[in-house]
Amino acid sequence: MNIREFSRAYTEKSNVVAFVETLWTVLAYLACIALAISFLGTFWVVPFTALAGVLGVRIYMLQHDCMHNSLFESRLVNDVLGTLLSPVSLTPYQATKYNHNLHHAHVGNIEHREAFEIDMMTVAEFQEASRAQQLWYRFYRSPFTLVFVGPFVLYTVLRRFPRNGFKTGIWWVVLHNALLLGMFAALYLIAGWGGVLIQFGAIYVATVFGAIIPYVVHNFEEVYWGRRPEYTYEQGALQGSSVLDFGPVFDFLTANIGYHDLHHLNANIPCYRLKKCYLEAGDLLQSRKISLSEVVQCYRWKLYDEQTNRMVGWDAVAQTSIAVPAE
Repeated sequence: MNIREFSRAYTEKSNVVAFVETLWTVLAYLACIALAISFLGTFWVVPFTALAGVLGVRIYMLQHDCMHNSLFESRLVNDVLGTLLSPVSLTPYQATKYNHNLHHAHVGNIEHREAFEIDMMTVAEFQEASRAQQLWYRFYRSPFTLVFVGPFVLYTVLRRFPRNGFKTGIWWVVLHNALLLGMFAALYLIAGWGGVLIQFGAIYVATVFGAIIPYVVHNFEEVYWGRRPEYTYEQGALQGSSVLDFGPVFDFLTANIGYHDLHHLNANIPCYRLKKCYLEAGDLLQSRKISLSEVVQCYRWKLYDEQTNRMVGWDAVAQTSIAVPAE
């Protein structure tokens, strides 16, 4: 039996488990926001706002399962819940569902990098780029942009007008933004500008924490990028994705999204069965595990070298590109 066949036994959905997972996550998130508001002006506003941000990432992961129709048994329930969770995740559901399924369809395919959340150039492309393009790409691929600035701008500004929003229905985008406006209006009525600032604080924590996940799972030194006809989906899923070996607390807080190679191979596995499937797969999976100590190392890789099939740093193009201070 291969891993694809093995994983099919774990795709059964449980409405009860899905409901419990959703209920406690949303209630815990609301409780943290409420506690942060109650502690306005004190030190305790900080940890409760930060915890709300982390739970916001978990809410996004549940919405993400809805996009794959893998949280609840009913597609309608998944779509309704995914839409209702969208103000907290700042993620327009229908457009993001369409874009994310493109990402899954083309994982590891270097000819369809437009489907990925993070832009990546090859060494050859960078060498042929203009000086302005090189400068922009260096700025874009800096940890400062990828972690501390870019994700916040993406979720607060760019996702108000998401890619393919017209294709999936502009009124879904309007509905999402109306729900988002309603959420902030409710916070203002309840707690004034302090409540609004707490929400923005939680969003910032969520974007910084959450941004590490898509970057590290697809940007490690040995990551696979292929071209057709040699490219295969299974190779792209299993070798183009890593496993985040950050421990059980991380798994719990992120709804097991760290088992990313298995998720890409079979997105029908619900988040609450993903870890069990991974642990029981044994030698059927040969995952590239990324430890916490390796996360910083992942941010050294800037370009893909098609000659060596490896991600490389700026030193690989030091002789042919503009000189800038080392990061």
